[in-house]
Amino acid sequence: MERLVRKLKKSGYVESWPPVERAAFILRKFAEWFPFENVDVLTGNETDVTPEFLMDKMVEKQRGGLCYEINPLLLLVLQELGFDAELGAATIKKDGQWALDRTHALVLLYMEGQHYIADGGFGNRLALSPLPLDGEAVISPAGTFRLRTRQTEKGTIAMECLNDQEEWAVQYAFDWNPTPWGKLSVMKHTIHSHPHSPFNKQLLIAQTFPDGTQSINEERQHRRWGDGREETIIFQDTASFLEAVRHDCSPALASEIEKYKTQS
Repeated sequence: MERLVRKLKKSGYVESWPPVERAAFILRKFAEWFPFENVDVLTGNETDVTPEFLMDKMVEKQRGGLCYEINPLLLLVLQELGFDAELGAATIKKDGQWALDRTHALVLLYMEGQHYIADGGFGNRLALSPLPLDGEAVISPAGTFRLRTRQTEKGTIAMECLNDQEEWAVQYAFDWNPTPWGKLSVMKHTIHSHPHSPFNKQLLIAQTFPDGTQSINEERQHRRWGDGREETIIFQDTASFLEAVRHDCSPALASEIEKYKTQS
């Protein structure tokens, strides 16, 4: 973790900042450095999720990952920097339906007498700041988010986002119970193999930037800016898809995607 901590400090991290400001800085840098990507799912990389695996894949090779990779790495960095942080597990709700049970990893934070969550692994729907439990909403280029005590079928705390109808919609729910590190590999196996997994069907790369969001699959690239403008580029063939990947992804990620396309 020392290497990643040094990189954060070189990027402007200041230890004297208030805890929420420091955590928000780390979340913004994680969004910049570690895209949400599922290439390992599609290529069948079944390596257990360990700190060594995360450092090799994401720091050394400059790859991204899914929630059970990005957020555990975030947890380790926060702990290294002195934060009171633990691993949590939530169940995602999409289009009114609950997804696979407790397969979303997140970080539980306790700062200055207040409970927060930190999440750098929710695709391109990132708040880019810790969310306080029953506190004020947080606005990012990806939307408006809040954390509420709310009874659901999947827990007593819900992360919510304002939808296009300006209504609060549950994105995921959980209980404030620390999750053992060993559960990460269980999450990974479920996401890799379960028929209802949303991530073992097609390639996805997603990021939240300071000015908007982006997602790429094998058919199109979609950008949405903070001012509401949107652009969708349809790939005419594999070559145009790979050209976009090389332009927007790290060399290591682009190389893995090319290998996947060669094998598929």
